[in-house]
Amino acid sequence: MQRLEPTPIGDILRLAIQDSQMSQHFDELRAADFWPHIVGPEIADRCLKPYINGGKMSIRVPDAALRQELTMSRTSIMREFNRLAGKEVVRQLRFYS
Repeated sequence: MQRLEPTPIGDILRLAIQDSQMSQHFDELRAADFWPHIVGPEIADRCLKPYINGGKMSIRVPDAALRQELTMSRTSIMREFNRLAGKEVVRQLRFYS
């Protein structure tokens, strides 16, 4: 019986994630964590944590005035999410009450 070289656990996990196509889901979860960095802690504390699935991010906003302000900045907010993620993770951004 021939012995194989040991493989680092990180390499095994990376291959398993790639094979199961979970890397996009992990990228989306990581992108959602950027929300306080993008809008600041005060606004982030007033909103629920972003939910993202399939490149569509939804964020619950408590009042119409803040929702309108964020909607007008939607393009720059999406651009910042994708810049911090290093790739296009957020393709649509929706604010709702």
